[in-house]
Amino acid sequence: MKSYKKIYIEITNNCNLSCSFCTKSNKPKRNMTLDEFELILNKIKGHTKSVYLHVKGEPLLHKDIITMLELCEKYQVRVNLTTNGVLFKKLVNELNKCKALKKINFSLHSENNIPHYLEEIFDSVEKLNSNITVIYRLWTLNNGNFDEKSTKIVNKIINHYNLPQKTVEKLYNENNIKISSTIYVDKDNEFSWPKINNENHTGYCHGLTTQMAILVDGTVVPCCLDSEGIVKLGNIYEDNLEDIIRSNRFQNLKKSFQDRKPCEELCKSCTFKR
Repeated sequence: MKSYKKIYIEITNNCNLSCSFCTKSNKPKRNMTLDEFELILNKIKGHTKSVYLHVKGEPLLHKDIITMLELCEKYQVRVNLTTNGVLFKKLVNELNKCKALKKINFSLHSENNIPHYLEEIFDSVEKLNSNITVIYRLWTLNNGNFDEKSTKIVNKIINHYNLPQKTVEKLYNENNIKISSTIYVDKDNEFSWPKINNENHTGYCHGLTTQMAILVDGTVVPCCLDSEGIVKLGNIYEDNLEDIIRSNRFQNLKKSFQDRKPCEELCKSCTFKR
């Protein structure tokens, strides 16, 4: 069976923030159990070397996050973790001990009123091991331009890291900027979740070719954008991954992506294929 570049695992769909860019979900709030998580690691073994612990929800909220990272080390899979950073200061020392953790994405565009929020993230990042890559995400641009909030965040990054003028210019003119040996800034336009809207966009998608996602209730979906499990391909708690991959719905959707004519309604409406 094919190996995938990454598999997203939603260990919780609970979050400690309520940002306007994150669509409200009708799914019951749930945390994945350790037994369920290990079952998933068993079933995806041989299919990927990297797991991304996010779809929706804040992974650092999970009470067993450190044990889950230790299980990833046991099963020899690398971990990419996306967080709003609110709980990072509290957990940074424990996260440092987790050998499987290779990358942390900080969504700096998260909406909160926490004093010294960015400063605490910056200071805590300095405590990280050098084998962990950090990505500061700024996904609030409008046609590539900074709004007032993004400008304030960028200025704080510039000041904290005492960036030279050449790097400052890159921050404003490029999308993926290296500001130190292990720290990058990733810029993008404001993120929007896809929804069925009767539009029909053609285009290629990496879903089911290099990636797939597993929601907290075990639902397997084509990618991390189907947070509601609309394109349900199976349930990892009940089915073997091999059987899910061989299913007609999985194979038909995969082929339709390759033909640039997605067959599922959600995928037709999704603009990320562009």
